[in-house]
Amino acid sequence: MKKLSAYISSAAIVLGFVGNLQAQTQSRGEVQDQEFVIRKDRVLTVPVQPRVFEKLPILPQPKGLDQFSYTVNFYELNLPPVQLEASPVQKSFRPERLDLYPGFLKAGYGNFASPLVEAGFMATEVVDFNYALQLRHQSFGKGPVLGEQSNESHSNASFDGSYFTDQVEIFGGLGWKQDSYSFYGIDTSVLNDPRIDFAGIQDNVLNTVQVHAGIRDIEKVGPVSYEAELGFRNFKDSYLVQENQISGKAKGIFRPADNWLGKVGLEYFYTDPVDRDYDVTRTYFAIRPSVGYSTADFSVTAGINVVSENDPVPGKSSDFRIFPNFKASYQFAEEFGFYGEFSGDVQRNTYYSFVQENPFMGPSAQLLNTINNYKVAGGIEGQFLESFNYRAGIDLSRYNQYHFFVNTPADTSRFNLVYDDKVTVANLNAELGYSFSDMYKLTSRLDLFKYDLNLQQEAWHRPIWKMGLNNQITPIDQLLVQVNINLMGGVKARGNLMETNVEEPQEYETIKLKTITDLHLKADYKVSDRIGVFAEGNNLLNSRNMRWLNYPVRGVQLIGGVWLKF
Repeated sequence: MKKLSAYISSAAIVLGFVGNLQAQTQSRGEVQDQEFVIRKDRVLTVPVQPRVFEKLPILPQPKGLDQFSYTVNFYELNLPPVQLEASPVQKSFRPERLDLYPGFLKAGYGNFASPLVEAGFMATEVVDFNYALQLRHQSFGKGPVLGEQSNESHSNASFDGSYFTDQVEIFGGLGWKQDSYSFYGIDTSVLNDPRIDFAGIQDNVLNTVQVHAGIRDIEKVGPVSYEAELGFRNFKDSYLVQENQISGKAKGIFRPADNWLGKVGLEYFYTDPVDRDYDVTRTYFAIRPSVGYSTADFSVTAGINVVSENDPVPGKSSDFRIFPNFKASYQFAEEFGFYGEFSGDVQRNTYYSFVQENPFMGPSAQLLNTINNYKVAGGIEGQFLESFNYRAGIDLSRYNQYHFFVNTPADTSRFNLVYDDKVTVANLNAELGYSFSDMYKLTSRLDLFKYDLNLQQEAWHRPIWKMGLNNQITPIDQLLVQVNINLMGGVKARGNLMETNVEEPQEYETIKLKTITDLHLKADYKVSDRIGVFAEGNNLLNSRNMRWLNYPVRGVQLIGGVWLKF
């Protein structure tokens, strides 16, 4: 390229010089002959040069690691050794496995000649078939009246089992219960009256045998859940009472969406009670469909209760009854919310249920269900200071065939059933709870009642107010203490028939019973995971109160013993 430039420059200079000479010698406008030689075979070449004109330096090649030697000098220092304290990791990666013991045994003894024995055995391995056995006995050889003649005893045994498949659980069980009571609620004037031959206090033994079997689905969060159960119960006492019951129950739950829930419940009961004055057949059938919607703060349920029962009542138009069933609640904040209810139903009563409420029943003239025409309830609830929770409300209910217990005129130690056809009950209630970690828990409830009666003179043996305080204390992990106080007042009993004019309605003597006060204390101390001791005390204030007329309760009752897991 440089040579080509030099040639072109030289040619230009020569041509310019020649032209200049000719211009100097020729005249303006004269044409001279010129000769140009063009060589086509000449090739001009330029050497190839790289784009980067400076070459990269050549790096030295590694020769590998050499052997190094160091000189270590030892310096003696007077320093204490390092103290390392290891601490376990607090995070729990999986639930702690609990030691499960299949067997349990508890035994104790107390005053009033009261032994206590309780035993249980259950399967702890998760297999296709699980079962549990239970046995319990507690008796009081002596009572508050005439010592051994007012004894009391309670025994029960049961077996329950479940068989699991991939989809359903098949369950069932068999139970036996025996309760023994003494009719010690005698009028003291009978003992001192020489004209009356007192035959002594009589005992009554109540025996109950129950068997049931059913099926239910295992998955409880799917779109459909169901449960069905069949049962049979036989009940009889030492006299003429006998009652058989055949029952069938079914329930279906539907979850069409996350916040919606539908339910349908079915119940059927067939009973054939027999007593001295009657031998009847009673049926009870109920359908209870409902649908509910709920969120984190709001919930509402709407449905109906359709009930059919065949109790013979004067003026009864039909066996079928339909009641509304509406419940709602809304939590404005954690500290405050409200709830409300408008519903009705038929409360099913049997001779067995009456005896569970008052075990000193004698021959009854009639068994009737209680009709709850309507129930209007509402109140507030919430929690505050992260430890307290409360609930307060009012309940107004209207009943037909509302039952009461009264003493039999011929035998004051036994009770009969009497009914009122129209009763309105107002109930004002309040609850308060407190929890301090796992060391202390308190639950309390107060109920105030007001009765508006139509036929009965008083609400016999029904309380006007009730209050309960339950305290649970765990000062250390091995010790559990429970202190409970139960109060009941305003109970009135029906006495003898007072003399009145023929035109005036019958009036009975009203006997006001003393306020019932019961202080209960229970302590359980775990010596080890397998062995522990317990102590229990009832009626620690030694109150001589009566829940049922002529039946004073036992005084201070103490019992203690040990328990064992195996």
